[in-house]
Amino acid sequence: MKTQFRTLKRKLKINPSSLLSSGLLAFLLLIYIFTIDVIVSAFGTYPFGEEPEFSLIQPSKYWLLNLITLLCLALTIVPVSRWLHRGVNDLIFSQDESLYLLPSRVNQQLLEMTNPQVTMPRVVETIGMALHLPYVVLESGSEAVQRFTFGSPSDQITIHEIPIHYLNAPLGKLLVSNGSLSDGVYSVLQECAQQIGIALYVAQLTDVLQTSREKIVIAREEERRRIRNDLHDGLAPSLSSFQLQLGAIRKLMTQNPKQAEQMGIELSADLRNATAEIRQLVYDLRPPMLDELGLIKSLSNMRLTSSSLQLEVLAPDAMPELSAAMEVAIYRIATEAVHNVVRHADATICTIGITINTETLTLTITDNGQGIPAEHLNGIGTQSMRERAVELGGTLAVQSVDPNGTRIEVHLPWRDDNG
Repeated sequence: MKTQFRTLKRKLKINPSSLLSSGLLAFLLLIYIFTIDVIVSAFGTYPFGEEPEFSLIQPSKYWLLNLITLLCLALTIVPVSRWLHRGVNDLIFSQDESLYLLPSRVNQQLLEMTNPQVTMPRVVETIGMALHLPYVVLESGSEAVQRFTFGSPSDQITIHEIPIHYLNAPLGKLLVSNGSLSDGVYSVLQECAQQIGIALYVAQLTDVLQTSREKIVIAREEERRRIRNDLHDGLAPSLSSFQLQLGAIRKLMTQNPKQAEQMGIELSADLRNATAEIRQLVYDLRPPMLDELGLIKSLSNMRLTSSSLQLEVLAPDAMPELSAAMEVAIYRIATEAVHNVVRHADATICTIGITINTETLTLTITDNGQGIPAEHLNGIGTQSMRERAVELGGTLAVQSVDPNGTRIEVHLPWRDDNG
């Protein structure tokens, strides 16, 4: 029964607090009009020795005073009515307990949120019902804007906008319609917007985390597929061929030793090739030099196809321990950049620099070559380096160096977990 009554009140827009507020506002405006008429009549009749009479009651006698009264009312009625409206709302709605209970109710709904598409419409309805607002809209997102609406707008009602943000990041806005919001109602709406901002921020982080997990799973499965294809199409047939060759050598050892020896020599060459394939598979997973020499020595001992290029590595003397993923990313980016220098830059000096502060690791590869051509387009190598940086939450920039040369700068987020 209570639920049906509330539904009927919402459809008919029956609101005791709103009715009381409107009635009190009308009464105060009548008093204001009466007061203006008394003041104008008093100032208009006393100088002539007449008793003051209300000009609005006798319009034919006091037409000039009527004109002055109407002019005063026309100039002041709008700001005065707005001021009275705010005061009346503060007086009426400040006595409403739901005004102060609303933030806790909204917070409870947001704490139980599992799906924003389900929870946010309930939050918007709660705000509209508790504050007796005819129209409430929650807009979230910057690119794909989502709208959650309660009530319906009216051309004669002012729309107020309350921005929603968290950690200086804009997350949306709360739109409400009411003739004039009181200070108490506006403060409550701001508190609700702050709680909604936290919930939207958490929801965005959850979406980003889920997307990252999906990318990691996809990348892992793609890597497994590549290794499987390499083993199935390359190494597995080679091992099967070795088994057949060994069987043939065993038979020929007594019948034709020279031919068996020749097959043994060929089998030895095939085994060397298979060993090279296995090493390449291991290298693709993680360069062995990183485990044997460490990151800095691995970069310093990089094999160069050009004997004229001088490679220099600058890094902190006390290099902190980096994660395996960061070591591999730095090594792959640096080797790809140096190989690009050898192939395209025609440089004589290439410097790899690593600097670390409390939050960022910066990798720079600088050469004194011919720089970036005007018609240059990023190739597969540059795209691969950028993807490796982005995978770790970093950035990569390629720029020309004055007067000549190229500089690749990579910024990776870093935190000293051991410090």
